[in-house]
Amino acid sequence: MKIFTQTYKEDANEAKRQYYLAKLKFDVKEPKGKRDLHKLLFTYLEGMQWVLFYYYKGAQHWRWFYPYHYAPMISDLGTNVVADFLKG
Repeated sequence: MKIFTQTYKEDANEAKRQYYLAKLKFDVKEPKGKRDLHKLLFTYLEGMQWVLFYYYKGAQHWRWFYPYHYAPMISDLGTNVVADFLKG
């Protein structure tokens, strides 16, 4: 963790790249990696929505699951979630 923190201080984009390579096996500098990252972020947001529905409206269904073992870096969710993910 100490090495990651130091790398993040020096170059945040490289630290994120190393995180995604090590944990999720895709390179965010490649076109396919960028698509994989977008899918990961979209799925993570879906999960957040599912949890909110669960607590505020009850479980709508139990079929949904998060298919990854790791969460995305929160800074990658973007500044405009509606424009980036919901095409609004």
